[in-house]
Amino acid sequence: MNPVVYLLDNIPFKNYNVYVSDSSNLFDKASVKENQKKDWSDEHGYDIDLQSRYHNSKTITIDCFIPADSLKECIDKYNDFYNALDQKGSRRLSVIANDLRMEYQVFRQDTAENKLNYDDSNAVGTFKLKLIENMPVKRILKSTQKITTIGLKSNKILVINWSDGSEEYTSPNVELYSHTYLTTGIFYPMILGDLDSITLFNSNATILWNRF
Repeated sequence: MNPVVYLLDNIPFKNYNVYVSDSSNLFDKASVKENQKKDWSDEHGYDIDLQSRYHNSKTITIDCFIPADSLKECIDKYNDFYNALDQKGSRRLSVIANDLRMEYQVFRQDTAENKLNYDDSNAVGTFKLKLIENMPVKRILKSTQKITTIGLKSNKILVINWSDGSEEYTSPNVELYSHTYLTTGIFYPMILGDLDSITLFNSNATILWNRF
């Protein structure tokens, strides 16, 4: 079995001299928001509206380590990685395990778990990377087209992330969206938001995950 590969904006973690020992909540469903309920004092239990189900944001935890011969070298590598992570806007996290590929649009929040611990005897630094996926319900596409088109109609505003750092909001008055990539290759656009609101969808890209 091939090792799991982690990418930050399509750059392997190992290019930053960062390696992954474990991760959690990558494939778990986000928790469901509490629906509106009525708790009558003269009735058993409570009445709850389950006709719509919405999810909370999700926190992904990645246990990382940095091989380094000194604390300074470890801090330098750690800072290089976090400087890339903390650029303006959200980041694309990709996880590849054999023929399985998952995509996440994430950002970092300041938490105590991000602290760096350096073990001089083993010449390795460790830290927990916590990333927030604020829109955890998405449709993931796979495109080999330099110009990717998406036909979409929805009564709600959704987000199209084109996987190259650009994204746009949909409009109820627009049905066709198009994006031209500056380079050739394979891209993984995502539709983020309330997928149940979509009444029309087509694309010259293939659907990698219809809903995840």
